[in-house]
Amino acid sequence: MANSRIAEAVAVSVPTVLLWRGRYESKGLAGLVDESRSGRPRTIDHAAIVTATLKPPPKKLGVTHWSSRLLAERLGVSPATVARAWRAYGIQPWRAE
Repeated sequence: MANSRIAEAVAVSVPTVLLWRGRYESKGLAGLVDESRSGRPRTIDHAAIVTATLKPPPKKLGVTHWSSRLLAERLGVSPATVARAWRAYGIQPWRAE
């Protein structure tokens, strides 16, 4: 099958397909296992953010639900980190349902 057709079928780029084929050719099925990623490992646990989101904010804040800024300040992380966790888990604390 052509690389472009494979890329289209699995929604990845052609260079990714070429990388996969090269790994398969050199290492067989073992070459298709995810390798460790470069960069610093994630230190923020999204589960902790989700758990904190599900608890109501303290009454002294005078709000009915968490905002990303308030929760970020409370947890000592950035608002973008809170927003990423909410997006990853489909959480919308401003909705009552």
